[in-house]
Amino acid sequence: MKFHKFKPYVKCGLFLILVISLAGTANAANPGGIALCWDDTHNIGPCYQNLPIFESYNATCTMNINSLSTWGEGTTANLSALQAAGWEIAAHGYNHSDSIEFLKNHTSEEWLDQEILPNIAEMTSYGYPAYSLAYPYSSRDNTTDALLAPYFRTLRSTEFDTMDGMDVNESAAYYNFSNPTQVLYAVEIDDNSGATLESIQYGIDEAIQNGTVLVLYGHAITPTVNGDYQTSTSRLESILNYTYQKGGVFYRMEDLGNPSWMQSSPRFSTVTANFTVSTDSVLVGKAVAFVDYSVNQTAEQLDFGDNSANSSTATVTHTYTTPGTYTATLTVKNDVSSQSMTKTITVIQPTIPVANFTSDLTTGFAPLNVAFTDTSAGLPASWSWDFGDGSTSDNRNPTHTYSAGGSYNVNLTVSNEYGTDSKTAVIVVLQLPVADFSTSATGGYAPLSVTFTDCSQNATSRSWDVNNDGVADSTEAIFVYEYASAGTYTANLTAINANGTNSKTVQIIVDRRSSGGSSHSSGGGGGSPEPATNVKVKELSQAFITNGNPVKFNFPKNATAVLYLSFDSKKTVGKTTTIVEMLKNKSKLTPETPEGEVYNYLNIWVGNSGYATEKNIENAVVCFKIEKAWMKDKGIDQSSIILNRYSDKKWNPLPTKHSKDDEKYMYFTAETPGFSPFAITGEKTAKETVTEILPEPDTQDLEQNNTASEVEQEKTSMPGFEMIYCVIGLLGVFLYRRR
Repeated sequence: MKFHKFKPYVKCGLFLILVISLAGTANAANPGGIALCWDDTHNIGPCYQNLPIFESYNATCTMNINSLSTWGEGTTANLSALQAAGWEIAAHGYNHSDSIEFLKNHTSEEWLDQEILPNIAEMTSYGYPAYSLAYPYSSRDNTTDALLAPYFRTLRSTEFDTMDGMDVNESAAYYNFSNPTQVLYAVEIDDNSGATLESIQYGIDEAIQNGTVLVLYGHAITPTVNGDYQTSTSRLESILNYTYQKGGVFYRMEDLGNPSWMQSSPRFSTVTANFTVSTDSVLVGKAVAFVDYSVNQTAEQLDFGDNSANSSTATVTHTYTTPGTYTATLTVKNDVSSQSMTKTITVIQPTIPVANFTSDLTTGFAPLNVAFTDTSAGLPASWSWDFGDGSTSDNRNPTHTYSAGGSYNVNLTVSNEYGTDSKTAVIVVLQLPVADFSTSATGGYAPLSVTFTDCSQNATSRSWDVNNDGVADSTEAIFVYEYASAGTYTANLTAINANGTNSKTVQIIVDRRSSGGSSHSSGGGGGSPEPATNVKVKELSQAFITNGNPVKFNFPKNATAVLYLSFDSKKTVGKTTTIVEMLKNKSKLTPETPEGEVYNYLNIWVGNSGYATEKNIENAVVCFKIEKAWMKDKGIDQSSIILNRYSDKKWNPLPTKHSKDDEKYMYFTAETPGFSPFAITGEKTAKETVTEILPEPDTQDLEQNNTASEVEQEKTSMPGFEMIYCVIGLLGVFLYRRR
């Protein structure tokens, strides 16, 4: 790359371009624009009414107010809406007094106390921080500026007459970010102020071009101007539109100035006095800790109440040296308000504590929740509670729950470094009875006898009404009542003790037995397919069958060999009839006979046909009996007794167990998967066959015997005798070997 020598005018042009570029870079951080202000509380309404015009140009302004609280809720609501739209709320002097004129007859402190600080306090009470102030009537001097300097970022005034055209005082009307000043001068834009729209637009151009802010202010906004201190809506919109089209920025007065120029705003808010003490009762010579929680104070003073020196801070410890009652007073203040707060502290001469306490309850029903409050004197340092029921606590003011009735001795022991003391009180806990009872049955056929048994707790007496007629039927712990008629009865037991009563009820359902001896419930009547001519005797039993519960059918008349049968039901079918039939001969439903000696043929029918199957019942058991005389006569082995069930076209032996004996019978139980024809069988006891084997005779004897046999044979003349003797001998040998 070759370097060229530029002519002098070219060098000058490049330098200007560099300066302009740097200036543009500097101005880019704070672009030029306007800061538009509106004065006086009574002009809040017109500003709020024209808020849509401002918002159409994204313009926010500063609203300078005075004596806001005198204008009512409508004005404060409008002001809140302006703030919500991004407007600044600024000060304008509490009474809108001319500063210079006021100071001619008053001191600087009076001016601050009457005009400035009340204005700030009122604003902050509404939640508006006071960052800037507009001098009423633009009246100011160096003295007023110095007095207000600690309170605001900017002070707005007007120190010159606005001129037409290009003669606007540029140095005084603009805020420069690179050289910020606290006192700013503004141009009035009201139609009759003397400032032409052209001169204002010229000022806007100057601000935008130089990166400064032209400060403007007005008063009432109105469509038609008919006097001073009025800005027409047309002029307002022209100024907003011109700034917007030129790319100017809309500033608020709080955006100007330096935040470090003003002190923190809490000093202008209402002050609140607040402090705590570590104890309100203390022994002589012991320290009390004070902690300050006051708000917005710039100064505070704590008087301990014992003629000792005051403290300039409320976070401090203090020791009281003389017994007595003292009032500690904290006074806090700031530039706009002050407030005081007191606490009473009792200083006690060291002594052994005296135990004492109270309770919110001394008697009541269990469970009883009792709150205990320590009222001991002498400043105990520790507390030990014994509630009398085995529970304890070391809390000063505990709460305890008594779960059972009784009389409890509550003891509190208090201690400090000088000694110990105790106190005892009695808490009486009452216990209501808990009614409960059992019944031998909850349903059956009339007449139905039911045994009622009292199972209540904490009861000293009772009253039974078991037929819901309102009349006591008994006061005994156990009694029997017979329900003569069918119906649904509510049996009620009332348990009683000295503290009150408690009741429990159970429903008893009594049914009427039908003329056919069968039930009409869903469980069925237990009909039999066996021909009546083959039934020797039968016995019926009824019970209520419910899902998931065991059921038992008893046969107390002993008409058959079956004593009872039981099972667990998988289905609710209600009242059900079971029939046991003792047959004369083998059932007509079983073409075959079982193995063994038959004691009895039986049929057992439970409910309607098809109910008593493995689908609906489980854990079924049949209890039956056999006469000992039959077993003896037949020579039956006890271990061979079996209950056989006919199913799947064959006899199936069931698991059978011997359970007990009496003088006449032996009793057995058998497990069965269902109910159908049955047969009770047994096997006879096997008898041993004994064959005697004689010793072999010697030869002489054999010959003699043979001779004798021959003689005997001749004598008897019985043909084939030898053959018979041989057969008998062979049979003996065979039986001997089999053994």
